[in-house]
Amino acid sequence: MKKTFLLVFLAGLFSCQQKQVAKAPEPQIDPKKLISCDGIGEAKLSDTYADLEKKFGAAALSEHENTELGKYTTLWENKPEQINIFWEEKSQPYKRIKYMEATDAMSSYLTKDSVRIGLTLREVVKKNGSMPVTFRNFYAEEQSGLITTFNNGEITKVTPCLGGKLEWVKQTNIYAAEHENFKKQEVLESYDKLLQRMEVVLSSIRVSAKQ
Repeated sequence: MKKTFLLVFLAGLFSCQQKQVAKAPEPQIDPKKLISCDGIGEAKLSDTYADLEKKFGAAALSEHENTELGKYTTLWENKPEQINIFWEEKSQPYKRIKYMEATDAMSSYLTKDSVRIGLTLREVVKKNGSMPVTFRNFYAEEQSGLITTFNNGEITKVTPCLGGKLEWVKQTNIYAAEHENFKKQEVLESYDKLLQRMEVVLSSIRVSAKQ
């Protein structure tokens, strides 16, 4: 009788523990820091220039032009929260955002699955469910380091609009012949043998509007 009572008690205790584990809430990300397919923080892909001005004030916005990417708007320039916003229109009035990106090394923005600026390429691949990350060579004439696909890995499943750029920061023991062959490749995959001897980090994160 005592044995039966003990078994019933333990079974009930185990069941309660399971329920407690199941009810544990997921860690919440501050909406002001969240990167999603809605936008980055409080800046949304659905915003017009007028919307941004209304939400953040004219002083928070500045205009720039890049020879490769064209004109774009910066929100909170030279601050860790900086966001660069690229438009479908080539001139004012700007009404449709093409994509926006966070670029500051001190940025605290992150996705639901904690993809953030500063992650190493190995960490990005791990978060991608060990699926390879494909990107343009650091020596490419245009859009060097730009991620072209996460190859349907976990990152795409969580945030399908996500993209970004990788930056090569240092390396060890790379021979001249290897280096020359590496430079000739237009597109790289994260499992390239030479990349295993290079330190590569995620230097910017972008989210694109649906086309």
